[in-house]
Amino acid sequence: MTKVESDQPMPTVCLVNDDGPESIGLLRLAEALAVSMNVVVIVPSGQRSGTGKALTLDRPIRITERTNIEHCRFIVHDGLPADSIVLALSMIDKVDLFVSGINAGANLGYHRMLTSGTVGAALEAAIQGYPAIAVSLAVGPEYWFSNMRDDSNLERVCAQTVALIERVLQKGLPSGSDALNVNFPANLSEESKFVVSKPTTVGVANRLEKRTDPYGGSYYWIRGGEVESRASDDALEVLERNNISISPIVIEGVRDEDIENLRRFLEN
Repeated sequence: MTKVESDQPMPTVCLVNDDGPESIGLLRLAEALAVSMNVVVIVPSGQRSGTGKALTLDRPIRITERTNIEHCRFIVHDGLPADSIVLALSMIDKVDLFVSGINAGANLGYHRMLTSGTVGAALEAAIQGYPAIAVSLAVGPEYWFSNMRDDSNLERVCAQTVALIERVLQKGLPSGSDALNVNFPANLSEESKFVVSKPTTVGVANRLEKRTDPYGGSYYWIRGGEVESRASDDALEVLERNNISISPIVIEGVRDEDIENLRRFLEN
C-alpha cells in the first residue's frame, strides 16, 4: 500500500465500530482510507451490538494497542462502542472525522438507529461537536454477529464510503445535520445510487423466545426481526430498491412549537 504524497497535512479519521477488531468491514475500510488519510482505529474487544450510546461508567476500561496493522494506529479496549469516542478525544491530538462501521447489518429506521452501537458511537461523537458518519451494510441474519465474512460487496462499498468521507472532509456536513446514517444494500450494483431518505418509523418486531437449557432450566432469547418499509423511507430504498440510503442525524429534534404545545397542555 502506497500513501499519496501531498503538501497539505493529511486529515485524521478515527474509525470505530460495535463489531470488534476482527470485523472485515472495519479492516477493509481502514485499508482504503489509509492510502490518503491518517487512520486511527479504536474499537471494543468483541461484539457489542445493540448497546446504543451507553458508556462504561462503573468500572475501569483497559486497552491494548496492536502493532501489526499497516499504516494505522489500532487501539482495542474492553468497553462499549461509545467509549471509543471518549478514548479518542483523550488520546488523539486532532480528529477531523469519526466514522463508525462498516457494520454487519443495516441500521434502518429509528428503532434500529436508537439501539445500534454503530449509530450510538456516531451520535456520541456528534454530541461532542465532531462530524460523524455511521456506515452499515445489509446482510442476512447469519452474518449479524459473525464479523461479516461475506465480503463480496466490500470493495465497492468501501470505494463509495471513501468518496463520501472525502466530500464531508472537504465541504463539512450539510447544514442542520449533526451526523449521517448511511446504509448499503446487500446486492450493491452499478445501478445503486445514493438516495436521501427519512428513517422509517415502523418498529422492529422483536420476539421473546422461551427455551430450555441442558439442565432443564428456562432462559429467554430476544430475537430481532426484520425492518418493514413504508411508501417512502430508508428501508424501502435499501431493502426493495437496492439503493444506498443516506439520512441526517439531528440531535436537537425538539421544535419551538413542541415546547409551546407542552406549555398549553400544562396550563390550568
